[in-house]
Amino acid sequence: MTSATSAAGIVEELRARTVNGGAEEFPYTLLLGHLRSVGKHFLDAGLLRLLDEIRGSLPQPEGRDGPSFLHRFLDVVLDKHDDRYDYPSYTALSLLTRPVPADWREALRSRDETVLLLLADLIRFEERSATDTPDAPHGMPPSPELVAKRARLAVRVMEPAALRTLPPGGAVDPVAVAAVPGRTPGGPLAAEILRTAGPEEDLALVGSVQPVYVLHDEYLFLRTLQSFETTFTFMSSALATAVRRLDGDRPGEAADLVGTVADVLKESLPLFSLLATMRPEAFQTFRTFTEGASAIQSAGYKTFESLCSTPSHGRLASPAYTSVPQVHAWVTNGQATVQDTWHGLIAAHRLDPADDAALRAAADRLESVHQRWKQTHYRLAVRMIGERSGTGYTEGVPYLAAVLDNRLFPARDRHGALVG
Repeated sequence: MTSATSAAGIVEELRARTVNGGAEEFPYTLLLGHLRSVGKHFLDAGLLRLLDEIRGSLPQPEGRDGPSFLHRFLDVVLDKHDDRYDYPSYTALSLLTRPVPADWREALRSRDETVLLLLADLIRFEERSATDTPDAPHGMPPSPELVAKRARLAVRVMEPAALRTLPPGGAVDPVAVAAVPGRTPGGPLAAEILRTAGPEEDLALVGSVQPVYVLHDEYLFLRTLQSFETTFTFMSSALATAVRRLDGDRPGEAADLVGTVADVLKESLPLFSLLATMRPEAFQTFRTFTEGASAIQSAGYKTFESLCSTPSHGRLASPAYTSVPQVHAWVTNGQATVQDTWHGLIAAHRLDPADDAALRAAADRLESVHQRWKQTHYRLAVRMIGERSGTGYTEGVPYLAAVLDNRLFPARDRHGALVG
């Protein structure tokens, strides 16, 4: 990232260029350097109007290609200007989302590659905070000790994904990871991963950090949220495949998929420890400018949850689902779930005891990890915001407390087995 340029300088540069939608013509780095130096919430009104004009002049997409990267990028920059700022636009998910492969193994690889890039970029950003020319945003820079701690926690999430995707003999030693996870040096691992990024991935990485303010810790916040969302996308894809396997009388494969989802969610738990390294005073400052964007608007999480079992009528009527109307519509239109399809096999006497036991064991593992996930989320929220209301006009901590008892597979709790 280059040094920041004034709003007037950006406007002059933009007017001097002919922008036709190509990444090579638009001054992404120049604009993002300025945005990160002032915060998206404080962008100049004249600059925003010009960016809106540029967006309006872009060629309209044809067929199934969808909007160009530049169009999606400008949509994220202009979300507050357009009065449609929310959690997906704050986290710039449209710039990071890849097509989900039909094969679940390829979907897992896609998730791993994206999470590795996100966290490698975070490690690089953190390490640069100790140099004379740190990337913006750089308000409240961390201590060297905090930078090292963040790298160790990021590595805990990265190691399993790296072992699945990187060539053998690289920065991650499987024997060392098996003995003591989290000891892989973060800098060399991040450098190895970032070397694999192509131009499109580099552009997505740089474009997807658009903080609302100028504090260093917001970069960490964004990259952690994006890593969670990437993980939820894979989990939803894998559970949808599990439903199809159950429907096709292949319950053993479905059990393996549910178990894989449990494993990947467990691997992601250290993201909360990473998030907990945010200074509360930093979080409470920049969250003032995130009003309207809340993780309760996470369609990825709700899709995962609703593929396990159909949510209760009360939960469907709550902000958890009214905030994600597309997922709400899928559920109310009868989306198939793991629990209902599993239940149907039992009712039709098409499930032998061994497969039922395998499914039960996998579901129990997922339930257990998910409960740990919610408890950790709740404790983190208490530490960061106490009893303050959440952003996005939500209840914040009281909401998280209220859903602690929710289960992914509630029928198993009521009946002890999926038999009624």
